[in-house]
Order: sequence, then structure tokens, then C-alpha cells
Amino acid sequence: MDLSSVEAFVRVAEAKSITEAARMMGLSNSGVSRAVSRLEAQTGVVLLNRTTRKVGITAEGEAFFERCRRILADLKDAKTELIESASGPTGRLRITAPIGYGRSVLIPMLTPFRRRYPKLVVETNLSDAAVDVLDEGFDLAIRVGELIPSKLASCSLGATQWIACASPDYLSERGFPEVPDDLHAHDCVAYFSPSTRRFHDWHFSLGDTPRVVKIGDIARNVVDHCDALVDAALSGAGIVYLHDYAVQRHIDNGSLLRVLSDFKTPRRSIQALYPIARAVTPKIRAFIAHAVDNLRPSPSAHHVSAA
Repeated sequence: MDLSSVEAFVRVAEAKSITEAARMMGLSNSGVSRAVSRLEAQTGVVLLNRTTRKVGITAEGEAFFERCRRILADLKDAKTELIESASGPTGRLRITAPIGYGRSVLIPMLTPFRRRYPKLVVETNLSDAAVDVLDEGFDLAIRVGELIPSKLASCSLGATQWIACASPDYLSERGFPEVPDDLHAHDCVAYFSPSTRRFHDWHFSLGDTPRVVKIGDIARNVVDHCDALVDAALSGAGIVYLHDYAVQRHIDNGSLLRVLSDFKTPRRSIQALYPIARAVTPKIRAFIAHAVDNLRPSPSAHHVSAA
């Protein structure tokens, strides 16, 4: 079977246009049309319905199209892997991650990564919205505590734990809460998710007894961005509740102090996700290896190394 005919069929089916497929392939319209006709003659099946106005895929051609598209993607990945095996990862690596994790962990981690692989362009998308990895063409997604979609493979990058903290100035003036119920008498800064339109409750436990603080009922300050929570805490606005990676350096240098540290808080996994249907290319393998190697336990032992 002629591979060029298969590619012509796939491009026409994707674009629903012989003219557009010809433009993408750098061929004439007649050349693309003849290539598809050769494939139909070889298979004995009509793959496309052609009219003067549009091109549509037949029912028989639909299943064949999906298989052919995966084969072409695999061939492209195989070619890239062959080239990169000699020269190192090249091209563009597209990563999406939550804003807080991206700014606190991912961006600093990418600096030595880019130096190590100078032929690789890293494109980073930071968003707390649910980005569709497949539809938007990302190579990797970093997710914190979310379910893994069935079409994505995963690699553990460790875990994170929630921390309640505030500035020394605030705590000097208002005192330390001793139990979660004491938070009702404090200024608390709440996070309101712009995507779910909900507050994130604060969860604590002591032994087998859970304590849940409905923060939306008591907060006097509400923000919709992780960085704004950190800024509010540093400015002395009150007590915040965040993932440890977002505040750990401030805890370490004393600009923020933990509160209610005798109480356990939930842990959430951190995963690197990538499409199952694609080959794990050298650039993806290189990033995961770098991430696993660089994510070490934090001094507070709340952030664990990757498995």
C-alpha cells in the first residue's frame, strides 16, 4: 500500500477538502485526488464521497481513517525519535499546568532543563481551567489531585499537602488558632474557584475525627487566584490554606508561619499526564526524567519525591 496515498486520504478526510489537503502537502489538487483514487483501487472500497462543493468520508472510510491517522502519527513520532536519539530532544514541548504549581515549581525547574536541552523549545500554558490535553495538542499536562482521563497515561511526580499559614505580624496581633473552630474568630482569606464557582473548604483531622471549616461562610476576604492568596498572607491579611508548594519557601524563610500544625490535612497526588495513543517521545521522556530527578522532599517533609 502506497504510504503517500494513505497520507493524502488522511489529509483530505481531516480537512474535508482536496484543495486544503493539497495546500498542506504541497501538491496539486489533481495529484491528491489521484492518490486517493489509487488507495480506493487498492482496497476496493470507496473511502470518500466527492461532490463539486464538498468532500465527505464514507462509513467504511471512517474506521480506516482513524487507523491510518494513528499510523501516520506513529511514523512521525518514530522519525522524530530516530533523529533525537542522535542529537538529543528537539522541536517544541508543550506543557500545561495549574497556575500555582507552574509558578512555584514548574517554571523554576524548566530553567536547568532548557539549558540541558538547548535544541528544545518549551511552551508552557498555566491555567487552573480544565484544559483538554488531546484537543489542544499538549504533549504533557501536570495535574494536582485530579482523576486521570482514560485516554491519558500518567507518571507520579510526588504529592502535596495543604498548609494553613499566616504572616508573623498577623499572628503576633491576633494570636495562633489552637483548633479549627478558632478560625471563626480570625480573618481568613478564602479561595473561590472561577471554573466551579465554589469555595474550597478547609479540611483538618485529629486522629479519626475530621474537622471541616466552611470557609465561604466566615471569610472576610475572597480571591480567585493562588498567587493572590500568597500575597494576601504575606501582607498580613489573615490566614490562608494552600498547597505546600505554593508557600514552602515563605515557610522556610520565616515570612509565613504554619498554624494548626497538630492537625492533619489532606494530601493530593501530582501527576504528569500524556496521551496514550502517542509514542513516548524523547522530549517527553527527558522532561519526566528531569522532573523526577529534581523533585526532592521539602524540608517540612510535606512534599514527597516522585515514585
